[in-house]
Amino acid sequence: MGRHRRGAPREVTVAELIEELRRFDPRLEVRLAIQPRMPQEHAVGTVAEADGMVWIGDAGQRGYAPDEVGERLGWL
Repeated sequence: MGRHRRGAPREVTVAELIEELRRFDPRLEVRLAIQPRMPQEHAVGTVAEADGMVWIGDAGQRGYAPDEVGERLGWL
């Protein structure tokens, strides 16, 4: 999800995100990982629709993500 076969970025739809999240225990917390060279952990904030898209707000940095996060996301 999030990349084409050749690594070119692509847009993710709401349906694709929901399908991807269904693989996980619904009781788990959700975090955003940003900055591949030194992954940071951010909490998910408000979700809203504007300008023909769904936006997921950032609720602030919680710290740095463990190395395992970068590895599983294919960043390391």
